[in-house]
Amino acid sequence: MTTRSTRRGYTLLELVVVMAILLLLAAVVLPSIGAFRGDTRLRAAADVIRGELATARGHAMESGVPYRVAINQAGTRIRRAPDGPEFAQTEAFGHPDGNAKVVEYAFEHVTAEILAGPESAGDSEWRTIATLLPDGTALEENVVVGVREDDRQPMRIHVRGLTGTSRVVTNDGGAK
Repeated sequence: MTTRSTRRGYTLLELVVVMAILLLLAAVVLPSIGAFRGDTRLRAAADVIRGELATARGHAMESGVPYRVAINQAGTRIRRAPDGPEFAQTEAFGHPDGNAKVVEYAFEHVTAEILAGPESAGDSEWRTIATLLPDGTALEENVVVGVREDDRQPMRIHVRGLTGTSRVVTNDGGAK
């Protein structure tokens, strides 16, 4: 026959064992949660850049007017608009919309920078990623844009001038 204090002792011991198991599981699972998120933000920003390039190419081919995609000097905003002296002044929508002729919005948690390619001319606030022409090509050739989060290696997007297309490349130069 067990006494009430012995039952409490077992209950306390069982509770301590369960807590130890939960702490052990947390120690194993928590580091993998960060790895599970991986480079999602980088991929999302790369997809935004590639999407804006494709949309600008479509608008340029449809309207017969060159379109420019650019990032601001700080690398925190992206803008798509018809190319010309009024590029930075044209009123923009604050969210991506495939039908909008001019959009400008901020990257979240990442920054973008031009790693290689011709130096941007013109507006000092914006650095041109690509100017898409009505024939479907890009004015700039071999532009490489890096998307960075914190101190991680940047994800790179390579823009081809001849076709006006882009692709994400690995650090060793291969396509992802």
